[in-house]
Amino acid sequence: MKNTLRNFCIVIFCFISMDVYSQIVTPPGNDDRTEEKIEDAASNSDESVDLTELTEQLQYLSANPINLNTATRDELMQTGLFTEMQAQAIIDYREKTGNFQSLYELQVVDYFSIQDIRDILPYVTVGSTLNVTETLKKMITNGNSRLIVRGQRYLEKQKGFRDGTASDKINPAYPGSPWKLYTQYQYRFKQNLSFNITAEKDQGEEFFKGSQKNGFDFYSAHLAIRDLGIIRTAVIGDYDLLYGQGLTLFTGLSYGKTPDAAAVRKLSRGIKPYTSLNETSMKRGVAVSVGRRNWNADVFYSNKKLDANLDFSEDSLEQEDIFTSFIESGYHRTQSELDNKNTIREQMVGVNGGYRWRNFQIGATAVNVNYDKNLNRATQLYNRFDFSGDAFFKTGIDYSWLYRNINLFGEFSRSENGAIAYVNGAIVSLGSAMTISIVNRNYPRAFNYLYASGFGESSTTRNEKGTYAGLVFRPDRYWTLSGYVDYFTFPWLRFGADAPSKGYEYLGQLTWAPTRQFSVYVRARSKTKEMNTGEAAVADYLVNRTQNNYRLNLSYKISQAVTIHSRVEWVKVNNEESPDESGLMVYQDIIFKPLSSPLSGAVRYGLFDTDSYDSRIYAYENDILYSYSIPAFYNKGYRYYVTLRYKISKQIDVWARFAQTVYTNQKTFGSGLDEINGNKRSEIKLQVRYQF
Repeated sequence: MKNTLRNFCIVIFCFISMDVYSQIVTPPGNDDRTEEKIEDAASNSDESVDLTELTEQLQYLSANPINLNTATRDELMQTGLFTEMQAQAIIDYREKTGNFQSLYELQVVDYFSIQDIRDILPYVTVGSTLNVTETLKKMITNGNSRLIVRGQRYLEKQKGFRDGTASDKINPAYPGSPWKLYTQYQYRFKQNLSFNITAEKDQGEEFFKGSQKNGFDFYSAHLAIRDLGIIRTAVIGDYDLLYGQGLTLFTGLSYGKTPDAAAVRKLSRGIKPYTSLNETSMKRGVAVSVGRRNWNADVFYSNKKLDANLDFSEDSLEQEDIFTSFIESGYHRTQSELDNKNTIREQMVGVNGGYRWRNFQIGATAVNVNYDKNLNRATQLYNRFDFSGDAFFKTGIDYSWLYRNINLFGEFSRSENGAIAYVNGAIVSLGSAMTISIVNRNYPRAFNYLYASGFGESSTTRNEKGTYAGLVFRPDRYWTLSGYVDYFTFPWLRFGADAPSKGYEYLGQLTWAPTRQFSVYVRARSKTKEMNTGEAAVADYLVNRTQNNYRLNLSYKISQAVTIHSRVEWVKVNNEESPDESGLMVYQDIIFKPLSSPLSGAVRYGLFDTDSYDSRIYAYENDILYSYSIPAFYNKGYRYYVTLRYKISKQIDVWARFAQTVYTNQKTFGSGLDEINGNKRSEIKLQVRYQF
């Protein structure tokens, strides 16, 4: 009788709320939501960001939605789709009313706005709550495989691709072909088992000859199992480590300040199998996490070689035992680049333990790192307190406490020299209409920032103090106001500032989405920092540098098959004792996905006009799957691209992309060995994916 009454009420509720839910119907293609998630993550990034793991996660969830009736709070949080309050609200709703019968019920779950529900719909489901015990035999025989092969290159000849050899240090050349090659094979059974092999060759690197007789320059592989008895995660091969709020150990993708002011807390995902292309950040070895309902214990060991600059100066008595800096480019083309390849060995060993009691969670991390050579950095005033030596030890304690509608979180970390860094924050949800966040951080100048990625202004987690306050306000289902204010100081010198300095940043964004077919937002962002004058003077001094960005962005779904995106962005740079600079970018996107056609794609045409590189503007671009383009636009010119996908069968699809940038005020493109004798650069990308 109880179930019958409940089901009847759900049916009535669905009918009377149809007007509201017409705003959040599942989009016709899950790829739309994936692209929006990537756009949000890339909004505060630059060209070097690698978003592979984000797309991997969203693509997997799109094909294997998480079941709201069976997922634990930790499993919900690991997806990155929910806040702590939302995850707990789902658990509380299940305990109070029983399992979800329909996704429409999310509308009455605390802390979920219409937009929140709309964002997660492609990645969640409700259904049977039967507990299925997965066996190792089933994992090995019932999984799915994926093979990706990709190639890309510039069509114009760059300076480095001429007659010559990489060993010529006076006039070096790239010995390999201009093609960048990538291939990946992955086997996966749900979230329980994954086996991955990734291989990549950069443009100019040799392939099965010369310095690269083994074929690709970079190989990565892992074998991972999850949720097998007491084993939560076990990885052999390459993996990432993501603990706490990023102060002690955080090697994976990390987001900074974004328009989503509530997304200030990092997710402590622990051990994560590696599938990206950054050749230096991941760890290589063995990692195991065991645990039961309320506790976990992780142990990991890594042993890998890294690229570094060796000290070949005449006054260096032990040149082979000293390096001056790490190299993270991953390029191994010229002789100088090859000389720096795999020049040091790093060994890392560490542990992490965590315990959850009701809504309180605490974790502790300890990591010890050894190098086979001694790091002796080049002497600069701004880095005199940076780590030097051949070993270091770090410890940290992190916490998260959900008290009613307040999520308190933070981490304290101590490096080997006694420096203690901390970050503490709070996220307060006032229903689904308003979310407020506050973050305070203090990263001493002597704190060891290696393998740290704390929330803040600078890319290194050191020499920074700051306080951040953010707000997301939704007065109704059509309007959203979001923004933040961040005030920061640098107690010691830093690159580009030969004295202690300070700054502040604020961002405000107003979004109007009257229907699911149309949305528009306006954004204003301002950042002021103290920098060196850059002028010839007896003594350099600091002046304010202010950059203001203004953006108008429109998205309109003309039909089920066609969507347009339009953007105008203007930047104004004010240097206190130098002429002001400005820049403008305008672009138009057309995205087409006919339901009855195997062909889909995206087209963009954009114009840009900036005074210099200092007034550059970044813009995320639609690219082929698992490849990314977030170029910086500067000088004067235009850019266009065409990205196409053709689905040959259920198992096979192919991508092709052509992009070209043309300068109207330059006669050359690029610099150094990458210079093109001409005002344009054209790039092609080709990819095949086979799923079986």
